[in-house]
Amino acid sequence: MKYEELLRKPIIIFGTGRSGTTIISDILFQHEDLAWHNNFQELVPWTPAVNLLRRAFDNKWWRKIGMNTQNNKSVLNWIAFRPIERYNFWEKITGPRIDFSRGFLLDTTATEKERKYMRGFFAKMVKYQKRKRLAFKITGPSRMEYMMSIFPDAVFINVQREPLGTVRSWLEVNFWQDKGKTQLWWTGAYSPQEEAEAERLATEPALITAFQYKKLSETTAYEIEKMKPEIYEVHYEDFIKNPKAFIHDLMGKLQLQPSKLVEDYMARVPIRNTKNSEERKSYFTEEQKRKILEIVGDNNVIA
Repeated sequence: MKYEELLRKPIIIFGTGRSGTTIISDILFQHEDLAWHNNFQELVPWTPAVNLLRRAFDNKWWRKIGMNTQNNKSVLNWIAFRPIERYNFWEKITGPRIDFSRGFLLDTTATEKERKYMRGFFAKMVKYQKRKRLAFKITGPSRMEYMMSIFPDAVFINVQREPLGTVRSWLEVNFWQDKGKTQLWWTGAYSPQEEAEAERLATEPALITAFQYKKLSETTAYEIEKMKPEIYEVHYEDFIKNPKAFIHDLMGKLQLQPSKLVEDYMARVPIRNTKNSEERKSYFTEEQKRKILEIVGDNNVIA
């Protein structure tokens, strides 16, 4: 299969983070046609040859594909070939000019040299994994214009979650404690006035987190309007209500054939609905809820 065919309509799943992107992408990535960024590529970010290892884990004799370590902390899962979202690889492949981890990358594109290099690398990733189509997940800023300068026919899946649940989840995760809990984590999209407002909110973790949630939503809307990509906006709440129907519908939109591998994975992965838990209800005071929703605005609230 020619390199260009291997990069036809790559699937890019994105969201704010803590919005359901991990569980949804982990399910989709079980599909037999898809190649993806993985734990071994993250360890060896400078060569696509490491993707040949997938053949040792996933072949006609056996299939030992791991899952997100949040759902399986066993040693076997840690060493298995598995999809991952980490940024050593992205920093390496995008080069020193781009701050991929923290930059919003608004109005930013890859140079022709960068584009050619990255397309060649990703094509080899797909080829060496013996798959037919590229897919990956990113969180935080959508980085849509930058991505489309590399993959002009990319298909985007924007996974959204209501703001109170997202903010709560951010505040609970270890990553956020020294990143965005008391400061702006992503850079390059805030006006001086917004930076001053963030300083004012820095002593209230829930509010500065909501402030960043709002900016992610605003910049995503800006990029969608500017770039007009092929994009499907989906909601985590709909996934929780009926995971099988949600995934079936999404696979149809992505032109992925039904897959027993996807079905089998869904049958053994825990999908928990915590929306109505007492812990969730009592996490924020009523005053905090009011302030969070005031910051994010009505357009970000899902009934």
